[in-house]
Amino acid sequence: MSQRLACSSRLGAGPGSSAGGGTAALVLPLPSTDGLRVRTAHPGELKRELPLAEPAGKKRTARPGIMSALPYYCSGEVVRGFGRGSKELGIPTANFPEHVVERLPADLTTGIYYGWGCIGSGDIHKMVMSIGWNPFYKNTKKSVETHIIHQFENDFYGETLSIVIVGYIRPEKSFDSLDSLITAIHNDIEEAKKQLDLPERRKLKERYFNNAHKIMNGH
Repeated sequence: MSQRLACSSRLGAGPGSSAGGGTAALVLPLPSTDGLRVRTAHPGELKRELPLAEPAGKKRTARPGIMSALPYYCSGEVVRGFGRGSKELGIPTANFPEHVVERLPADLTTGIYYGWGCIGSGDIHKMVMSIGWNPFYKNTKKSVETHIIHQFENDFYGETLSIVIVGYIRPEKSFDSLDSLITAIHNDIEEAKKQLDLPERRKLKERYFNNAHKIMNGH
């Protein structure tokens, strides 16, 4: 049974920073491909764990749990969801189903993350995603919602979305208005783009996300 993704659109619908101000992203040291371990957790899902080496002389800035959980990879089929974000926020997202959310590493805390995403065998794009309960919409179940930072000409329902989470931006919180939520989401997108433009983040994409994509698609 293949894994499925529900196409939703509530990226950061609960998570957020105060409107108007950017939030500094957590910068994680990038691992090499040496010592790469691959584990199949469920049909259609692939989790890849890599050693995270600390830069010499630099103090760790992240909680140990987040550091040990990243990078994190998975993939699944995109299906139709509520479409709420496309209508209210103008920021469509793809949503993982409940059984995928339940298999997230226990140390991967709720909040906003960034990384790389790919639809089918297409190009790899920047992405930003939320993990949590989206308190603005009063969700009763934890969700994982991914926004691919790219303008797609057509819907990609039925395609496979592969993602790699490489960094953390901020914790989740609620908002006092829809406008505040939208502002925070756009701040998150800009922060993700800035982090992923760094040479070391581009090397991360080029050096082993392509390999992960090939493995996940059976090549």
